Order: sequence, then structure tokens, then C-alpha cells
Amino acid sequence: MKRYTLLLVLLFFSFFLQSQDKLPSFGKVDKADLEMKDCDFDPGAAALVLFDVGELEIKYVGSSGWQSEAFYRIRIKVLKSSGTEKAQVKLRYYSKERLEEITNVKGISFNLDENGNIVETEMENKAVFDKPINKERSEISFAIPNVKAGTVFEYKYRYVRKSFSYIPSWYFQTEVPVKYSAYYLNIPEFFQFTVQSTLRQKLEDQNKRSGDAGKWYIMRNIPGLKEEPYSAGITDYVQRLQFKLSRIVSPTYNEDFQTTWPRITEQLLQDEDFGLAIKKNLRGTSDLDAKLLTITSKKERIRTVYQYVQMNMQWDESYGIYSDKGIKDAWDKKNGSVTDINFILIRLLRDAGMSAKPLLVSTKEHGSVNTFYPFLNQFNCVMAYVEDGEYAYVMNAADKYNPFHLVPYDILYTYGLVVDKANGTLVKLDSDDKFENSVFFSCGVAEDGKLSGQATANSSGYARNIRLHKLKNGKLKEFFDENNGINIKADSLTVNNENDELLPLEQKLEFSGSMQSSGDYYFLPYNMFTNLGKNPFIDEKRVTDIDFNYPRKYMVSGSWFLPDNFTVSELPKNTKMILPDTSIILSRVMQLDGRILSFRLTIDFRASGYAAESYPYIKEFFRQLYMILDERIVLKKK
Repeated sequence: MKRYTLLLVLLFFSFFLQSQDKLPSFGKVDKADLEMKDCDFDPGAAALVLFDVGELEIKYVGSSGWQSEAFYRIRIKVLKSSGTEKAQVKLRYYSKERLEEITNVKGISFNLDENGNIVETEMENKAVFDKPINKERSEISFAIPNVKAGTVFEYKYRYVRKSFSYIPSWYFQTEVPVKYSAYYLNIPEFFQFTVQSTLRQKLEDQNKRSGDAGKWYIMRNIPGLKEEPYSAGITDYVQRLQFKLSRIVSPTYNEDFQTTWPRITEQLLQDEDFGLAIKKNLRGTSDLDAKLLTITSKKERIRTVYQYVQMNMQWDESYGIYSDKGIKDAWDKKNGSVTDINFILIRLLRDAGMSAKPLLVSTKEHGSVNTFYPFLNQFNCVMAYVEDGEYAYVMNAADKYNPFHLVPYDILYTYGLVVDKANGTLVKLDSDDKFENSVFFSCGVAEDGKLSGQATANSSGYARNIRLHKLKNGKLKEFFDENNGINIKADSLTVNNENDELLPLEQKLEFSGSMQSSGDYYFLPYNMFTNLGKNPFIDEKRVTDIDFNYPRKYMVSGSWFLPDNFTVSELPKNTKMILPDTSIILSRVMQLDGRILSFRLTIDFRASGYAAESYPYIKEFFRQLYMILDERIVLKKK
């Protein structure tokens, strides 16, 4: 009987899908799709999603009660060899207490042989792997066989969740273009869901037929959403629908499921993997206790505990808002998720007399928090929050390079939820700190055009973190060699203040190189060691907001000592360029005094970012800015 019912469901979905838009059956392919060479609405794409279809129904299943059942099917055309990675599929699901299941996974690929015949390759059942990720989630993974440039492949699967309260989000857009995307929902009318949409294109919503409560949501010809320079990530910009159960209304039952931030806070504090997990005691911290005995300053106690956890714990690169291993096990193994590590930090801060609280946050890559929708799934990790008068410390001890007093850059200017029964609230994670690099150098020019000199660079705030990261990974000397076409190499490098995060990271180097030349003319650069690279804003259009992460300031000053056999043929003019809202200021001053040429270049990015709508103005400003940076002092050999 169960097999018969499932067959009816499959036929039901297939019939009505094809009544909406005629799609080929699973295992049937149009030869024209195999012969396709490019995507007409997004040329140059590595792959094209020909169609992506999901059909979900919430229904009552006897003794199992209400559950949602869905069937998903996706077909992809590989246009370039780089697009073959789309055939490596991973599907995550909530496996704790078998709340969710993924079954009936099928896959197939289609290719043309030398004679133009269609060759089919079915995926074997043994190629599908199911493994746990943590104690709550598992992952189905598989690779579609015989996929190469020109291949069309597809896969499908069945998804069941033993609950009526959850509808998976539907993503119309991916990093590659999608020709057709359709989501069908059949929900009993007494289940009311709030729908949160992110859309920039026309959405078709169609009922199947008269008397059917189900509805199709359809979108067509959706360009791929690509990573753009200085973007916080594409998550916030993916065109999608998200659902949240808000109310159940029936003749015999009425319940409001719309939650609030205080209600979420209360539930988290009582959860064994959240609030109760932090209450566990940790052993083996006598060395920390000994250090704290002589420290009375609250700031120094916070700093000491933070550095202790930062030094002792290794991040396993996993996220999540609940404790995965439990803080006792994570501490014993000195390894854990970002939340495990910060739960340990909170526990030890509390033991040190600090009123530390969990802070739910969403990294920029995960997406921003909409404060009007109290949805817990908007967050992807927990950090530590400690107030000291008007100052609040936001700390992530999983990051080896961020100091205790800087808000982690990947959550800067976002919102976080302080999980505290007495004073739980949403807070804006602002900061007055910035990224600041200053360089001073002196350089001699030899008669043959060779260069040699000394430079001192000071990196403060967020710039210190980046330089320290490169230092620890053996990449700092190489970093100074990257001067965008300027022939300069760092011969030696000395670093000071490495172990005191409250001081700028001082970098002293000896360098050498040579000027570019053409005939008797030599071209002397002045924007060395800025590491600004090439102009990042050259695309005609932009979808995502510009995010510099934090305000930035660059300053380079120095002196060139010229030999007698060179004269200055052309000296860049003193200039100042300001964006109309004064959020970016460039200033350049040049001065020639005998054989000594001195200059100062300052670029001050006072804003941390700009809306995508401002892109035309930013693009033009950066075009002019890089024209100025690319100018050279022109010397002529006598």
C-alpha cells in the first residue's frame, strides 16, 4: 500500500508540473541541449542550470502525524571544464532523531559520442554516501559519472521532514545561470507561513488549477550571481523565498507561532547545548588562575583570559550556534567549533569574575540579520560579549590573529543578539577602529638606474591583523615584493611589536630594484608598499554592495636621492581629490630640493562601504584614483 501511495504522489507531481511547463522526463534529453555551446542570457558561464524544480506538500500521514514531503530535480548543462565541479553534489540534512531524511537519490549523465549519438551513464546506488557531520546533521554526497565539458546531467531525490512547521527556503539563483526555476507548495490552509523574499526579477506565482490550494513560484533566465571585489558575500543578494510558520488556525485549534527575540533568548538559555552547556566546569586551568591572581584591571583580566583560550584552542573550521562536542570534551581535546571555543571563553571569563554573555552573530559570508524577523537560523555562530562601562568587548577566540579589543571584521557593522535573561537585546556591532598602514622610505638612485633603500611600515588596527597573519604564515616578505609592476624586492625584513597587540606592528626592510626605462627616460614610482594592487572596480555593473570591512587609511612618504647624471623631466603635480560626500580623500604632495625629491601620498577611505546604487560614482572615482597612482616621476639620463 505504501508503494502504491508513493507512486500516486509521483504521478500527481509529474502530471501537474508538466501542465505548468513542459519539461522532459527524467532520463530523457533534448539533443539541442547537448549541442549547446553557451548561455544566451549570461554568456561565458561555466555551466547552466537548465531547470531546478521542487515540489513540497504538507500532509497528514496516519500515526506519523503531519509531515512535509518534497521531491527535487535539477538538470545542468556543463559549458566549460570548470563547470564539471557542479557534478560533485553534497546535500545536508538534520538527522538528529531522524527528523529529516533524504532518499531515492538518482543521477544520470548524457554525452554525444563521435557519431553524434546520445550516450547515457546512470549513477550506481553505491556511489551515494551518507555520513554524519556532527551530532545534529548528516550529509548525502555523490558524484555524477562521466561528466565533462558538453555533458548534460541531472539528479533527483526525495526529502521528508517529520514536522509541519518548516518549509525549506527556495533559491532561484546560484553562481551559475538558471534557465528555469520552479517551486511548488501545497500547504493546508490552516498552516500560515510568513514569506520573506529577496527578488530583483519578475516572479510568476500560479495556481495549478481551480480547487487546488497549491501554488507554483516560477522564475526564468536568472543570470549567475558572481563574487565581486570588496563584497561581503553573495548570500544577501541571492534571489530566494524563505518561510517561517506564523500561526495555525483551524475550527478546533488556534496557536500563534510568531516568536520574539526575548522568547528565543529564554529558550536558548534552557537548551542543553547552549545555555546549560556554558555552565559546565572546566578542569586544568590552574595556570590561568595563577596569572589572574596578580591582575586587578578588568581590561587586563579580559585580555589575559582571551589570549589563554586563543593560545590553547584550535578551531576545527566549523560553525553552528550550538555546542557540538560539549565544552568539557572540546577543552580536553583542545579543539572545537567556533561556538565551542567561545563557550569556553565565556565560561573562563565568568570564572574570572566577568559578566560574559553569549552573542549570536551572523558572519558576512552567511548573510545579514533582519532585525524585524526573529528567526534563529539567521545566525551561524556565537561569540563572547562583555560590557565594561560604555565599552563592549566582542570576542572570537577561534581567530588566532584578532586581538581582544577589536570587533571581528567578519561581523563588523552587523547586528548580534546578546543572550541574557535580564538584558537580552539586539546590538549594532560598530567600532571606531580602522585599518591603517603608514610607510616611510628613503631610496638612493644609482647612475645605472638601480634602486636601493630602507623602509619602515607601521600597521595598526585591522591592518595589523592582516600583516601578522602573513608573518605567521611566512608570507610577509613576499607581500612587500608585490608592488603591481614595480621592480622592487625586499632583501631583509625585521618585525617588532609582534607580541603586543596594542602597539602597531613595525616592519623594517632593506630593499633593492630598478626603474623601468625607455631610451634615455627612466620612470620612478612613488606608491611603493601600498599593496593597493590594480583597480578592483572595472566591471560595467554591480549587484552587491561595496564592503571595505572597515575604514582604511594609507600613507606613504619618502625621499629619493638622485645622482648627477639624471635630471627630472616630469614631476607629477601636487593634487587633491575628494569624493563629493568627503568619504574618500586623496592627497599627493611632491617637492624637489636640489638632488632630493620628497613626497607624501595619503588615501583616506572614511566610509566602510557603499550601496550598489553608488557604484557608477565609485567606479569613476577609482578610475581617476588609479590614474594618479599609476603616474611616474620621469627622469632623463644626461
